[in-house]
Amino acid sequence: MSTLTATIDIQDDAPGVIAALLRQFPKGSRVKLAMSQDDGVAPLHGLDEYRLRVKAARQAAPACAWKTTSEAMKALREGEED
Repeated sequence: MSTLTATIDIQDDAPGVIAALLRQFPKGSRVKLAMSQDDGVAPLHGLDEYRLRVKAARQAAPACAWKTTSEAMKALREGEED
């Protein structure tokens, strides 16, 4: 059984987008279609908003003992030797 999940913005081209999704199934197939409104996060509106969200996510992330990938790999290798 194939599962296809997509989130689309309802615009004038929405019927065409849905038709394109359905074309991925062989002709004569039976498909179960479930649609619901997505009340999730609104789409980003520009690069500045994206950068602000990334900055906030980085600040919310827990502190890491390693500053570089090289330091992390060295610590992992040392852990394997023990």
